[in-house]
Amino acid sequence: MENPFNPNIGTPVSKSEAMAWIDKYDKENRLEKDKDTKSVFFGKDVLMKLLQGDSAGITVFLGLRHSDFAKKDVVNLVLVPTSDNGTLLWQGAMPSAKASDNGAFDVGTPCPPYCAK
Repeated sequence: MENPFNPNIGTPVSKSEAMAWIDKYDKENRLEKDKDTKSVFFGKDVLMKLLQGDSAGITVFLGLRHSDFAKKDVVNLVLVPTSDNGTLLWQGAMPSAKASDNGAFDVGTPCPPYCAK
């Protein structure tokens, strides 16, 4: 069996299939369209930091975080670098990590209110 944490894991998906999945999530889970999370943007620099050192990829966790904009808890993404044996690489695992870093990133740009076009 192929290593499930191989750096090549992932499969291209057509735009129509991706949009169908996004629309389904939107219809079934985003009850307040003007407040509930639709997407989260993370910058290239953050993604590159997560892919340093022993990282084979990134594990994305779904969480709930209070949003001042929505005035309630909304879905939030937490990105954690992950090794090729499936170990989550927390504090000190990345060469550029500071003593205060835990290896994870959040606080991407949420949609809403900031939505890509």
